[in-house]
Amino acid sequence: MQLTVRQALVANFLGGSPDWYKFTVVAFLLINPLVAFSLGMFAAGWLLIAEFIFVLAMALRCYPLQPGGLLAIEAVLIGMTTPDGVYQETLHNFPVILLLIFVVAGIHFLREILLYVFSRILLGVQSKPLLGLMFCAAGAFLSAFLDALTVTAMVMAVAEGFYRIYQRVASGQSDAQPDGWIDDGSVPELHRQDLDQFRGFLRSLVMHAAVGTALGGVTTL
Repeated sequence: MQLTVRQALVANFLGGSPDWYKFTVVAFLLINPLVAFSLGMFAAGWLLIAEFIFVLAMALRCYPLQPGGLLAIEAVLIGMTTPDGVYQETLHNFPVILLLIFVVAGIHFLREILLYVFSRILLGVQSKPLLGLMFCAAGAFLSAFLDALTVTAMVMAVAEGFYRIYQRVASGQSDAQPDGWIDDGSVPELHRQDLDQFRGFLRSLVMHAAVGTALGGVTTL
C-alpha cells in the first residue's frame, strides 16, 4: 500500500513505539510553551521534569534518548536555558558522562558472566531464604564495581529466561513452536497456581537483588 508523506512521518516518528505514546510526546511538546508563557518558567521546569520521568519510565516502549532529546531541545528554544548554559553544564559533568559511557560499554563484555553467576546461584541453592540472601549479596558486590542498573537488568533477564522455560513446560508448548510469551489461557488449570507462585518467587528474587544493588551503591559513596 502506498503511504502518503504524512503517514510515513507518523510511522517513523519515535520508531516503532505505540501511537498513544507518540501522541503523548507531541502533546508534551505543545503544552510546554503554553505553560512557560502563561504560568512562568518555574512551573514549566517542574512540568518538564515530570515529563522526563515519564519518558524514562516508558523506556521499554521507546528508547528515552529520542523523546528526551526533543524535550531538551524545546527547553532551549522556549528560553528555559541557553545553548551556552547547556554547554557549560555538559562540560562540567563530562567526567561523569565518560564514566557512564565506558561502564555501559564495558558491561557488554561482562554480560555473559553476570548471567552465568546469577543462573548458577538460582540452580545451585535450594533454600529460599539463603537464595534471597545470596542474590542480595551478589547484587551488592557486583554493583559496588559495576553499574547497578545493569546488574538489576541482568537479574531480570535471568528471571525472564527461567519464567519462559517454566511457562513453556506448563503450557505443554513444544520446542518446535516459536519462542515468545504464552497466554495463560493455554496453561492448564492444574499448573496455573504453580505458575502464579513461580512468578511471585522470581519477583522476590529480583527485589532482593535490587535491594542488594542499592546497598552496594551506598557503600561506594
